[in-house]
Amino acid sequence: MPRDVTDTPETLLDIRNLSVDFRTPRGRVKALRDISFPIRRNRIIGIVGESGSGKSTVLWALLGLLAKNAEVTGGEVRFGERDLLHASEAQLRAVRGEEISVVFQDPMTSQIPVLTYARQMRDILYRRPGVSIAEKRRLAVEMLTKVGIPDPDKRIDQYPHHFSGGMRQRAGIAMALLTGPQLLLADEPTTALDVTMEAQIIHLLQDLQRELEATVVVVSHNLGLIAELCDDVVVMYAGEVIEAGEVREIFHNAQHPYTRALLECDPARIDDVSRKLPVIPGDIPDLTRALSGCIYAPRCQRVMPVCRDEAPQEVARGQASFARCHLLAGSHHDPDWPPPLDVMTVGLDGVAKSKPTHAEHGKPLLEISDLNVRFETVGPLRARLKRIAQRHVDAVLDVSLSVGPGETVGLVGESGSGKTTLGRAVLNLVASQAGTIRFEGQEIRNMPESRFKPLRRDMAMMFQDPVGSLSPRKSVRALITEPFQIHGFTGVDLDAEAERLAEMVRLPKAFLSRYPHELSGGQARRVGVARALALNPKLIIADEPTAGLDVSVQGEILNLMADLQAEHGLGYLIITHNLPVVRHIADRLAIMYLGRIVEEGRTAEIFKRPVHPYTRALVEGVPQPDPDRRRMHVSISGEVPSLLNRPKGCDFAGRCPLVQDRCRAEKPGHVTMADGRRHACHFPLA
Repeated sequence: MPRDVTDTPETLLDIRNLSVDFRTPRGRVKALRDISFPIRRNRIIGIVGESGSGKSTVLWALLGLLAKNAEVTGGEVRFGERDLLHASEAQLRAVRGEEISVVFQDPMTSQIPVLTYARQMRDILYRRPGVSIAEKRRLAVEMLTKVGIPDPDKRIDQYPHHFSGGMRQRAGIAMALLTGPQLLLADEPTTALDVTMEAQIIHLLQDLQRELEATVVVVSHNLGLIAELCDDVVVMYAGEVIEAGEVREIFHNAQHPYTRALLECDPARIDDVSRKLPVIPGDIPDLTRALSGCIYAPRCQRVMPVCRDEAPQEVARGQASFARCHLLAGSHHDPDWPPPLDVMTVGLDGVAKSKPTHAEHGKPLLEISDLNVRFETVGPLRARLKRIAQRHVDAVLDVSLSVGPGETVGLVGESGSGKTTLGRAVLNLVASQAGTIRFEGQEIRNMPESRFKPLRRDMAMMFQDPVGSLSPRKSVRALITEPFQIHGFTGVDLDAEAERLAEMVRLPKAFLSRYPHELSGGQARRVGVARALALNPKLIIADEPTAGLDVSVQGEILNLMADLQAEHGLGYLIITHNLPVVRHIADRLAIMYLGRIVEEGRTAEIFKRPVHPYTRALVEGVPQPDPDRRRMHVSISGEVPSLLNRPKGCDFAGRCPLVQDRCRAEKPGHVTMADGRRHACHFPLA
């Protein structure tokens, strides 16, 4: 980045030639290499790229919060007249929180669970000795009001575990803005949130940025969020900035092949429903090795011999816009690059683009009918002492659903809607109180474990946290062959099975000796898939199989699952809140709200013509990776009601824009329409 571009009054913070190494047993990891870009005042800047590209490392380098094995090997971070990289610890402490604040990815781990929000927010203002405790509380309540916390004067005295995920993230934003910082850093602020809550957080950040005239830097791999929220975008790959520019330049006229490939891999940008999703071949390179030429060359669809030997120069196209690629300038300049947006540059590896239709099977693999799962909230003695009449909550209520062989059923809903509980009830991991669960015609609900264990060979679960669900003490080889040992298979060559399964999920054999902490999210997810498939099951329940994955990696996992389904006739029940993905992979969708299925039918029909107002809100609430299609309003606002206070009538009545008196008084029953869809709404959308 030229110095005259960054030395302007509108530049709040200027990153110049920043380089960071991490010392590891495998050698020095060159996490950031000579990166430069300005952060302009009163704008929202998005930093985007795959996992491992160095996005979060940039944030922690700005604040001096890098791990102990990190070493800043060069560069400057100019914040006004100060260089933050060479500031003392006392100077950095004065900047952190006061002038630069952070919204962390996981509010539950960044907020103190044993202190009320009143105490935590009062402590944030510890540098204001002249402000009374009462005034600090007033300022905190005022900020909670701005971020949309209901009854802030009462909720401020509660603890983090009393808040839902969306409200905790709102509280985290309030805490970060309490001191009136000039710069707000947000690290994946919506990763764990549902589409409706994500939309609320996006609009909240935009409104607060305008009101407080703050500058915001958002790190994310969610392209829809970046397009919806940001003014400027910085694209990173393997520790380098490979392109930067205003949001419309990046999304409508991306110059670098990597940026173009990222956009093409986003399911939300693919209008034609396809069973297979495009992916970027290969992986981010090993940053412990000597690097030469263009860092993206091994994966680039347009690679040339010069790319492997010579690093590309920065090609400017505006005041703060540039890209690094041989195709853009010099002797290898290609005037036809980039091609029009409707031309794909990332291949589908010969996969048919049309979604195959599944044959109708007479007998479903899994049949759930009128299932009810209740959880006890208080013990009988305490209930009698406190005169609590209702001791239980219905986490799953009157749910009916089926999955056929070779069929994919998507189960969609906000956090707390009961999706995971339903999956666990099918696998006999939680008890259910009413209804039936049949697997291949056999009743399995609450079956004794001794009888159910043999059935587990035919049913498997892919857990939401790919690393947390794997034993950290076991190698990949041991993990994916463990099902054979659990079920007492004898005479099996475990080494041969490990290699077969690794090859099936396209995991290099060298990874069999690694441990979970040595794997990326996508690699750990492949281990989970291999483990689930070890015994050739007939049904797989996949809980958020794409959570936290980059668009290219999630495409690889879903393509793999589609291949295995076609080969083995697997039935999938996919639990997710990722609507752009589920639109491509699911044959049928079930929309769940507060433990009930409010709409169920063919995926294409539900996206084309939703019947329930909640379904329409979900479909319309997906952030689009197009800055010209930003939503002007949030599709639905407010929080999902507590199960302890389930509404008397329709569960969605409190948030429904079309609510009528009957909705508040009477719970709607399930109605089957002429096209086979079912819904639970008194006044379905025409």
